[in-house]
Amino acid sequence: MRDVSEDEVVVSLETTIPTLRMLYHCVKTTHEKWAGGDPAEQERLELLKNRMYSALMDALLGSGNI
Repeated sequence: MRDVSEDEVVVSLETTIPTLRMLYHCVKTTHEKWAGGDPAEQERLELLKNRMYSALMDALLGSGNI
């Protein structure tokens, strides 16, 4: 069996809209207050923030709350 890179592993998550909203807020705040360091980390935070926002908007639209 070969070792698998973390970048090759896909993880799915099921949660409620309030929890998704909280996760988005946490990622957004972390991105805004990024202390510096590896620029790739900031890029991953921005990508994650955008994907979380998209998932939140999809969930709100699907629930009829937009």
